[in-house]
Amino acid sequence: MKNIILLLLSLLSSFAFAAEHGAGAEHGLEGQTLKTIIYQAINIIIIFGALIYFMKKPLSDFFKNKRQAYLHEAEKVAIAKKAAEVEQGNLKNKLSLLESTAAESASRARAEAADMKNAMIKEAQVLSEKIKNEASGAAKLEIEKAKNQLKEQMIKEAMELSRSQLAQKVSREDHLRLQGEFITKIQAVEK
Repeated sequence: MKNIILLLLSLLSSFAFAAEHGAGAEHGLEGQTLKTIIYQAINIIIIFGALIYFMKKPLSDFFKNKRQAYLHEAEKVAIAKKAAEVEQGNLKNKLSLLESTAAESASRARAEAADMKNAMIKEAQVLSEKIKNEASGAAKLEIEKAKNQLKEQMIKEAMELSRSQLAQKVSREDHLRLQGEFITKIQAVEK
């Protein structure tokens, strides 16, 4: 963002320098046209500044909420893991009790405990991976949605601003020519 602001400020200073040294007259730019360009650049800076100012907090809040939801789901997974560990401890106790009765019962209990442990761990891993994937997908989807909304809003505002300025300061012939150029540029941006 700082780069965009620096670029716009350097363009403004270039225009001011050109106007001061008569470069605008060499290239067919009149003083009024140069002023119009400078005013438009200032308007664009104001629009970008307003967008940053007004969208910073909602986007920040959105991602904080997504992070909290992800952490909440991670806590659930940790609780499930602890429950699995408690169950594993219970199974170990049962196993030691069975060892005292018979070797056959002990070997069977070990196999059952291992199966249950692996099943619980796999289930916890699958659940954890699913939660991570859902959170990642939701975050990507929301980012794309926010980008599209910002793009549409910027296009609408640019079109409204251009229409109003064209209606006030440009002749009919200039208006038709600029309208054609604007449509071509908007189509290139949308692609």
